[in-house]
Amino acid sequence: MGILKMILSIILSGFVAFVFHLYRALVLKPQRLRSKLQNQGIRGPSPSVLLGNISEMRRMVQDQDQAQTQSTQPAISHDCPSTVLPYLQKWRNEYGPVFVYSTGSIQLICVADTEMAKEISFSTSLSLGKPSYLSKYLGPLMGQGILSSSGPIWAHQRKIIAPELYLDKVKVNFTF
Repeated sequence: MGILKMILSIILSGFVAFVFHLYRALVLKPQRLRSKLQNQGIRGPSPSVLLGNISEMRRMVQDQDQAQTQSTQPAISHDCPSTVLPYLQKWRNEYGPVFVYSTGSIQLICVADTEMAKEISFSTSLSLGKPSYLSKYLGPLMGQGILSSSGPIWAHQRKIIAPELYLDKVKVNFTF
């Protein structure tokens, strides 16, 4: 009887520790990060606990698709970002050019201010905050290109392609 109680108490304490770890990773950590960003003036739509803003994003895309299918005249739009990602356009209008939204427990900052984007691109930091899942899970699909890499690999790739993006070379390649 004593061994059974001890095994049950170990299992129960392990389960409680697991639940606490999940709560900390899925609820407390994202809330703490969002509050730090809000203290800096970066606001955004309020997320749900487990899905973040995914359900709201899906609803906006479906609403836009329904509006396009119900339209009698086929609309040709060259505004690709607002057509493909209508939620980013809505949140940009609502919260300004810099806002935060979440996909699950991952907090994402959208920077639509060109001056701030230039400052970020001139950053000498090797870690620009790219999520590790890009290289970890999507690595076989995306490789270790400049979009998914960070750190020294990103710095090396940027150094290689930088001369090709100088203004004089870009002008030569796009003359009409």
